[in-house]
Amino acid sequence: MSTDSKMASAAPSARPMQDEDIIDLRQIFHVLVSYRWPIIGFTLAVILMAVLVVFSMTPVYQATAVLQIEQEQAKVVSIEQIYGIEGGNDSYLNTQFEVLKSRGVLEKVVDKLGLLNNPEFNTTLQEKPWYAGLTDWQGLLGIARPEKVADESDILRDTVNVLAEHITIEPVRKTQIVRIHAESENPRLAAQIANAIANAYIESYMEAKLSLTLSATDWMQGRLSELSEKLKVAEQNLQAYREQEQLIDIEGVLTVSSNELKALTESLVQVRHKLAVSENIYQQISVGKLKKGDNRTLQAVLAHPLIQDLKQDESKLERQVLELSRRYGPKHPTMISARSELESIRQNIELETLNIVQGVEREYEIDKANERSLEGAVAEAKVKVQEINRKQFRLKALEREVRINKDLYDAFFKRIQETSATSDLQTANARVVDQAFVPQHPVKPKKKLIVAIAGLLGLLVSCGIAFLLEMLNNTVRTTKDVEEKLNLPVLGVLPKLTDKKLDGQIHSLFTNKEQHGFGEAIRTIRTSINLSAMDQEHKLFAVTSTVPGEGKSSIASNMALALGQLGKTLLIDSDLRRPVVGKNFAIKGGSAGLANLLAGSASVAEAVHKVDGIDVIPCGLVPPNPQELLAAERFGLLLKTLKEQYDYIVLDCPPVQNVSDVLMVSRHCDGLIYVVEAGRMQAHAIQVAIGRLLQARAPVTGAVLNKINPTRKDAYGYSQGYYDHDGYYSGTA
Repeated sequence: MSTDSKMASAAPSARPMQDEDIIDLRQIFHVLVSYRWPIIGFTLAVILMAVLVVFSMTPVYQATAVLQIEQEQAKVVSIEQIYGIEGGNDSYLNTQFEVLKSRGVLEKVVDKLGLLNNPEFNTTLQEKPWYAGLTDWQGLLGIARPEKVADESDILRDTVNVLAEHITIEPVRKTQIVRIHAESENPRLAAQIANAIANAYIESYMEAKLSLTLSATDWMQGRLSELSEKLKVAEQNLQAYREQEQLIDIEGVLTVSSNELKALTESLVQVRHKLAVSENIYQQISVGKLKKGDNRTLQAVLAHPLIQDLKQDESKLERQVLELSRRYGPKHPTMISARSELESIRQNIELETLNIVQGVEREYEIDKANERSLEGAVAEAKVKVQEINRKQFRLKALEREVRINKDLYDAFFKRIQETSATSDLQTANARVVDQAFVPQHPVKPKKKLIVAIAGLLGLLVSCGIAFLLEMLNNTVRTTKDVEEKLNLPVLGVLPKLTDKKLDGQIHSLFTNKEQHGFGEAIRTIRTSINLSAMDQEHKLFAVTSTVPGEGKSSIASNMALALGQLGKTLLIDSDLRRPVVGKNFAIKGGSAGLANLLAGSASVAEAVHKVDGIDVIPCGLVPPNPQELLAAERFGLLLKTLKEQYDYIVLDCPPVQNVSDVLMVSRHCDGLIYVVEAGRMQAHAIQVAIGRLLQARAPVTGAVLNKINPTRKDAYGYSQGYYDHDGYYSGTA
């Protein structure tokens, strides 16, 4: 295999990988260019329809009134606290925004402006459109329907609903301002509706406030009467209790009793303290008696001042006696006198000790008696104080009831007086900042925007349809389709001729020097054929297509003219059913041709006609059995003889799909050129036709893509661009 063939075989495997990774913008552009006129036409049609619809629509005007809703009002009296009309937060403003759209406010506007008589808002007054009968399927089917009688409440409800659709409430963020937008076909009515809604909202608030004020006043009057009766009963109960208990100055009595109880309690504490001391001494004395001990050693006796003085005197005399005993004898008068004095002191101590013990016992008994007496006095004082406290609690409860009833009575009486004094003062919670004025320009419909959107949608839809048709189109239109769908090499492409003046010259257009683009395309096909035949002899070529009308005869004729420049060339019209070669080259009718040669009624010299530098064998007389003639051995011998005389022989064969004549002809050919008209036949039909040729072992050389729209034209109007390998136009072929 040659290097060129290896590169050619490797190229298709590399290209799809690139196509998968890269979005082919050229193909998208090609689709849009291919369908440009339908896209433009559809878009213009949509724009035209949008223009007609827009200009047939009734213009709608919008007026705006600006309202300020106060959250905190200047209050003469705080009567709002009674019936809850205080604001101060976002929920209050949001509530008022909803009140603006409420049915009560809208009904006031409907009644004030008489919108029940306006067909724009009262749908029962509108005339039915011409297409209304078409939507009445029951009437079309002849089904009788009971007629509905419009009720006044239903008409009012529907009118209010229509008005609500024409109203837009727009709060201004972080402010107390709200914009009221009203729409109507009548600009003056739109302004009136916006102003009427603002005024109706204020009036509604004032009426609600007045109604609540009157309700609050009536309620307070009833409560005031009840409070008056309660206060009267409470005062009577208080006075009756004072008279019953003979209470004049209960505070003073309670104070004296409290002081007395306090003094008695203090005395009782002192007596109990003294009793504890005397009881301790008494117990010591009692224990000493039981043990028969000396009372002089008792702590109470030793602590007595008289005993202490006597003890000191006794101690002094004992020292004197001790000193005298050292100097005198026991019989000495001094000693006797000193001892007598000491004995006298001791007797006094005994006597005083006895007196002290007896005094302690008497004092203990007295303290016990005092304690019992004070305990009784304290108990009596407590009972007296508790009784006074009970009377005081009852008295204070009655006084508190009187005071509460009196305070409530005074508060309600004051509120009633305030309400009566300010009943004629009406303060609103909102004010109109800007009145709505009559609009000069409609807000609906926005004609330019609607037309622009319609045009854009039309363009998008048409482009979408174009891409959908492109996706659904399974025809062969590009060289890429030929290679991928038909698996055939592309020998060349030919442009579609749009000039009607060239219709009679297509078969020999190669010789027309003005059509140099077409001529170059034919030369490209000729070069491709010669390159495909480099390794073997190719003289005899057949040209066929799937169905008639794809341009195979014109291509065969032009190919013959092109090959005629390289050598002696013969063009044979082997389409014995619908011959056109003789007619194209203006060969006289009835002249001998291929049919006559195969029938043996003419010689080769009689059938060959020289035209434009090539030899032409027309069909001749159309035979009744063309397939049998082409299948006969005489046809093969004829072609063998002609190959010896000519360098190139081109056979214009019949289409493959209709008849099988080309299968007979292809057995004698060195190559077969398959002509495909771009965008005409489905790929499956062409594949079936090529499959029949391959099954018959026809030497299919390649395909020629015919009738492709050129992209560019030169100064003379001739096409200069053609599809390249990927199906896009490149330069001159």
